[in-house]
Amino acid sequence: MFNVNSSNISMINNIDSKTTQFNANWLQLTNVTDDYELSNQYAHICQQHKQEKKWVLFINPEESSIELLAKKHGIDVSKILMVNYKNAEKTNKIDLEHIKSVLSKGNCSAVILANTGFENEEIAQLESSACAGKTQCVILKKRALYQLH
Repeated sequence: MFNVNSSNISMINNIDSKTTQFNANWLQLTNVTDDYELSNQYAHICQQHKQEKKWVLFINPEESSIELLAKKHGIDVSKILMVNYKNAEKTNKIDLEHIKSVLSKGNCSAVILANTGFENEEIAQLESSACAGKTQCVILKKRALYQLH
């Protein structure tokens, strides 16, 4: 009948798990134009992570968008944590280390950063930490509808 070569199956399973690891999108950069669009992004992320029974951490969220989250989208905010840094510009480097730590520990299913000024190298560090902790990191930037060139 059929012979099963278990070593080949084992090798295929190993390749598949490695591929899945590298294909996971742990960091997402998104631009939004207004509070309504920002709230929609927040709602989408919360709905994605609803089943994981872990915290969703918002760092420097815009309050009007959070209010819309509960009212307009019916999101249960019991698993949402919010942290606001008073002066993000001065503490950006310190915050980066704290955020990397949160991402790499994996206690949250997602960490959402609003209007941060991270450089490309710092974003790469965030992505690496997110991958290590299997925590989605979403960086949302609010941009003006009309930008001067």
